[in-house]
Amino acid sequence: EDDEDDDEDEDDEEDDEDEDEDEEDEEESEDGMDADAEAADAEGFLARRRAATEESDFPDEVDTPVDMPARTRFQKYRGLKSFRSSPWDPLENLPSEYAKIAHFRSLNASRLRAVAEDPNSAYAPVGAYVTVWFSVPAEYAESAVAKSAAGEVLVVGALQRYENSMAAMHYNVTRAKDDGDVIRSKDTLVVICGLRRFEAQPIFSEDRHQGDKHKILRFLPPRGSCCASLFAPVAWAPAPVLLCRRHKSGAMTVVAAGSCVGPRANRITLKRLVITALPLKLKKRKATCRFMFFNPDDVRWFKPVELWTKEGRRGHIKESLGTHGYMKCTFDAPIQHSDTVCMSLYKRVFPPYPEDPTVQLDTLGGTPKPLPALPAPP
Repeated sequence: EDDEDDDEDEDDEEDDEDEDEDEEDEEESEDGMDADAEAADAEGFLARRRAATEESDFPDEVDTPVDMPARTRFQKYRGLKSFRSSPWDPLENLPSEYAKIAHFRSLNASRLRAVAEDPNSAYAPVGAYVTVWFSVPAEYAESAVAKSAAGEVLVVGALQRYENSMAAMHYNVTRAKDDGDVIRSKDTLVVICGLRRFEAQPIFSEDRHQGDKHKILRFLPPRGSCCASLFAPVAWAPAPVLLCRRHKSGAMTVVAAGSCVGPRANRITLKRLVITALPLKLKKRKATCRFMFFNPDDVRWFKPVELWTKEGRRGHIKESLGTHGYMKCTFDAPIQHSDTVCMSLYKRVFPPYPEDPTVQLDTLGGTPKPLPALPAPP
């Protein structure tokens, strides 16, 4: 019997050792997964930093593909004689989401009408003691009373007319703190506008006061102000706005702050691409350039678009030369071999439309409660 007890004790010790080894292996695997995730995050961060640096050094420049025609790759783009004064129809090629948003013919008149419709309930003097009566479900009233008794603040707000509708909103924001993080256009951010809090994917653009066209910014600039455009619930200026980034831990960091400009569906945001060529032969104001296109059909297709150089010269394509995409160009003054010939192409871009707009229309940005299930038929 003693021998049997000793054997059982030895078996229990071996089982405990096996369990300890399994736990150590699981911990090592978890540590390895964490290390891999951290390495992936670090690589992604470095890649974004490199992309931002390249964008600052060579803004909007792209390479012309060799394996496909340039007229196919850039078929959605067009050239402009002048970015400021050339016409662009704001109602041309609108996405289907524009049928779901509110359009305002006169923004100021709509805002004043919304304020004048119910001035007594929409505003209260600062510092005044008011009594608010409203009808809510019983369970909500009980939780609100309990929270108030515990010392928590109950925030009450009212929505004016049109504020329960989606619109193309624009916010004038400035980078809060340059901590080295790179914020790209269409990154998912948490937007806090007034009482609303929701997730969106804004696009950033230049805040130009002259002209009706604005160039998109691929990254949130570390200094200076810019315009953040997104599809969001209507809000009137000058409502305060915060743009926050949510981390994996759930904590949020403020990346930009500003104010609301208002809904403007006809604001034109353009994406610019710059394709470049190198001068091969020079003779007075004429030049033979290469590497912008790789077949003569592309040269003839983009012949009406104006050329410009990084040293300030202006020109145009005169004719195609050979079968490899070489072209003869004429400029307003002689250029140097060290100069770079460029061509700018533009297309209009729009922010992504949210998959579920009801989440944004909810005041606090929470998930809407599902409807109660219907009773089963008898």
